[in-house]
Amino acid sequence: MTSKLDSLLNNAKIGIYNKCEIIEIFGFKKREKEAFNIYTLVIFEKTKQNNIKELLTDKLEQFNGIKNLSWGVQRRIVDISIVKKLYSELLEKNKFCIDENLIVGKFNLLPEQYVPPREDMHHEIQLNYLLKNNFHNGSYTLEFFDEDKKNIDFLLDNPILLNNFSEKVSEILPLKLANVSDRLGNVIFQFPINSFELSQDSIRQEEARYKGISLEINSKSENFNIEDLQVRLFEENDNLITRQRLIDITTNITQINFDDCYGTYIELIDKKSSLLLYKYKFSIMKKMHFKMGIAGTQKRVFKIENEVKKVDVTHNAGNNIYGKSKAKPFDEWIRDRKYEQELKELEKSKAFVQYFGNEEEKALNDIRELINKYGDNGVYLWDPYLSARDIKNTLYYSKTTYVSLKAISGLKQKSSKKETKDEMIEEFNKDDKEFLFLNLEVKGKIGSSGYDFHDRFLIFPLEKPKVWSLGISVNQLGASHHILQEVKNAQHILNAFNKLWDELNDEECLIWKSN
Repeated sequence: MTSKLDSLLNNAKIGIYNKCEIIEIFGFKKREKEAFNIYTLVIFEKTKQNNIKELLTDKLEQFNGIKNLSWGVQRRIVDISIVKKLYSELLEKNKFCIDENLIVGKFNLLPEQYVPPREDMHHEIQLNYLLKNNFHNGSYTLEFFDEDKKNIDFLLDNPILLNNFSEKVSEILPLKLANVSDRLGNVIFQFPINSFELSQDSIRQEEARYKGISLEINSKSENFNIEDLQVRLFEENDNLITRQRLIDITTNITQINFDDCYGTYIELIDKKSSLLLYKYKFSIMKKMHFKMGIAGTQKRVFKIENEVKKVDVTHNAGNNIYGKSKAKPFDEWIRDRKYEQELKELEKSKAFVQYFGNEEEKALNDIRELINKYGDNGVYLWDPYLSARDIKNTLYYSKTTYVSLKAISGLKQKSSKKETKDEMIEEFNKDDKEFLFLNLEVKGKIGSSGYDFHDRFLIFPLEKPKVWSLGISVNQLGASHHILQEVKNAQHILNAFNKLWDELNDEECLIWKSN
């Protein structure tokens, strides 16, 4: 019976290989003197490299806070015959041994998987974080999935340790283990599709309108027959499939016309094996939306605690339109993936940032950065302890003039913990409105209008809203431990803000307006 590995290797439509590169990320138990698998990648390649075995870490590295465990990264270039033997032993004996035994978990061999190339920016394929250079046509994988994960549960149960380890590995290899933590413990065989080159271009007609695409397919193998190929085109909108077409390929250059398209998928299929050889989503640009701003020399001028602040602003000229581990099935591990991204990436995007105290300026700068990144359509601030100074420290730093800025405070006239309405008005009136260039309205929970609230949010009313939970009031940002994180159900929070905003329509609830 032909194995899955032999089937992929012998299919000329997939790739041309003469060697394999093996990357082993392993742990080592010092007392037991045993090595165990953390993640192994086996890549079939066409290379001139001779057989190699090298340790990519200078020495075995220590896991933070764990004395008995260390880790390392080993790289090999080996003959395909060695990988065939390795595959057979994994399949038949659940054993991993090239020259020394490596302890592995309980494996389930998954069906072959096609992994689209990394160039497809419309859909981020998580598994690409664990593959080597999966560009151009993509790759097939055979994955031995560790459904037990007893060997690496110390990582899965400790997100700080996992992120620290993942970032150290990333300094050695372009892999991101924490992004796809459900794959820890696995062994993946990667088959890059390198038997042909494909390029595509748009076909234009009069008035620069697009009317289709042109595909050029060039074979890199004598056994690759272009006439065995078929193209499938379809559109997907809101998870619905429309406008499907199947087209046989007869020449290496094929033109495909269609009348209209905003997001078309293209798939290249081998009719004989039914294998998918290429998948990509491309969009034809019909209209260009951009926001025009007129840079000027004017600055927003205001005071915080009698210190004059000046913020460069851009005048908005409007929008324009041109043209703990238990054995469970692999699919549960994938659905229950604990960590979608490395902590360093999350902090860079401000999707998840921790502050540990004495970081007030950093926290405020992070909020201001978000305001100027996502605030072109407006910025709403929702905080029960919001003061005039808090608003100045945040919303006043918006660099777009006259964009809608709204703030709701849990203001109560007799609260000893909160600034009174009169005190807020006094603070706002210290500044000359003529030099604020603001469209700001501030309301407070006063009297019987509205309702009390507790959570603190920074809200951006975009077409697809974005919301950040502050984790603490603005006046305490960075002063003690809290977490700034992006919220998934942003539309619901925007709706809740708008509902309360509408309920605070009584005159006594209006604290201040800039115009």
